[in-house]
Amino acid sequence: MMKRTIAILIACISSPAWAVDPATLPMVVQMQKAANAATCEPYKGDTSPLGKAVNKQCRNRAKAEFEDMQDEKPLRDCIKPGNVIDDDVRKCMKGI
Repeated sequence: MMKRTIAILIACISSPAWAVDPATLPMVVQMQKAANAATCEPYKGDTSPLGKAVNKQCRNRAKAEFEDMQDEKPLRDCIKPGNVIDDDVRKCMKGI
């Protein structure tokens, strides 16, 4: 029952129809963050088919949010010796 409720909650909160009105946008953003946290945390490491699907969706959402962030630092301030660019360098550029 709980898994079904969470699946419905994901479908409702993920709907772009909630974000149509600019006045409700901040509230919708907070609702989405809370729903994402409430959904992703319980399913971490779950190997059931639903758990795998939820984990995949959570990873994809986190990756998309990371890619949408603007760079705060130039590459030359974050690059490692030997011109290595890895996830740590990307996080440094994003200011994380």
